[in-house]
Amino acid sequence: MQSPISLTFRHIDRSGALEERARKLGHHLARFNERIAHCHMTIQGPDSPGADAGSAYWVKIDLTVPGAHIHADSLHVDGAGHDDIYLALRDAFNNAKRQLQDLSAVRSRKPNC
Repeated sequence: MQSPISLTFRHIDRSGALEERARKLGHHLARFNERIAHCHMTIQGPDSPGADAGSAYWVKIDLTVPGAHIHADSLHVDGAGHDDIYLALRDAFNNAKRQLQDLSAVRSRKPNC
């Protein structure tokens, strides 16, 4: 990865373990495209302190690669979040990985002009 990963925490306390896991997964994305120019992750918890914590966590990953922007998140098809922030992080990572792999496959099928 050419640039560092930036993290934003919203409605959730920053923890060393969570930050370390997010950065590790962000760097792991470089295996699928070493030309990632920018990676920003937003890690969000419940909107208000008194809110029900269940299904309230989500992660969004924005990547910039030459000629494309990738936006991945951890939300379920019905728009629901996760009960566990680490599961949300994993799902967002898998979504971003899948999009990077799809982008690579499309670009490898394109004829060079």
